Amino acid sequence: MSNRLKSVFIAVYLPLVILIGVSSIFGLVFSQAKIAWAGAGLTVLPFVGLFLRATLSRTLARTSRNLPLLSLVAVAGGVLAVYGFWRSGFPATLPLAAAVSGVIGFFLFDFWYSSFGRRVNDRLDEGRILPDFRAADAAGNVVRPSTLRGRPVLFMFYRGNWCPFCMAQVNEITQRYRELASRGVDLVLISPQPTDLTQRVAEMYEVPCRFWVDKDLSAAGELGLVHDEGVPPGGLRRKYGPDTVLPTVVIVDPDGRILFADQTENYRVRPDPDIFLRVLQHHGYRPADP
Repeated sequence: MSNRLKSVFIAVYLPLVILIGVSSIFGLVFSQAKIAWAGAGLTVLPFVGLFLRATLSRTLARTSRNLPLLSLVAVAGGVLAVYGFWRSGFPATLPLAAAVSGVIGFFLFDFWYSSFGRRVNDRLDEGRILPDFRAADAAGNVVRPSTLRGRPVLFMFYRGNWCPFCMAQVNEITQRYRELASRGVDLVLISPQPTDLTQRVAEMYEVPCRFWVDKDLSAAGELGLVHDEGVPPGGLRRKYGPDTVLPTVVIVDPDGRILFADQTENYRVRPDPDIFLRVLQHHGYRPADP
């Protein structure tokens, strides 16, 4: 039920952000309640900035889980709208309502929607052999982790190209591909998105890593990584289906034994690639001599 409520929330919140943002611009130009509209605009600025950074720069903002500075901006917008209402009275009623909606919406996004909750998954405990799940490569051939035995492997499960935070994470790790390859590490990126979309992603990054497809989420199910109702409603669900995968990174040794697993509890918070390199260094996988 919680995941279904979250999907409904994000389907409402995204259009609301756009509506408040556009209305604020018009309000600043044409309304008598300019201060209140400025406050309303501030309440949606944190989400817009976070989304644009992930979408346009393809980098992840290394912030805390609760985004205290952005929360402060949202609250400041609400306070400014209240002040504008005190100054202008009735003409500021609409921007005040917009600001209240903006503040509530951002805090729900920050503290509730973004969180997966505590993930307990002993199938990915360090020291265990990674289950030999079944997936397909970008060409449609059946593949399994056991086919890569003999080399350490970094498996990254991501939701798909519809998720800007996932694509920012994919961009980050592919930029560090040479550093992984110098340690003899194979990089495998796994997503439930359709094969043709995975092929586009593979062509986009032009690095010799492996792109696997978990179209029916059978691999995610075997590993305990299915995110029920994780895809926002609307056009995305018609294309990708309602369920997706929980973002996860697993590093295994040449025998398939798990050396490291990151199971983030927040879809916005992903591990820095430097963490992977330190794990590999700790286990003796150092760059090859030039």
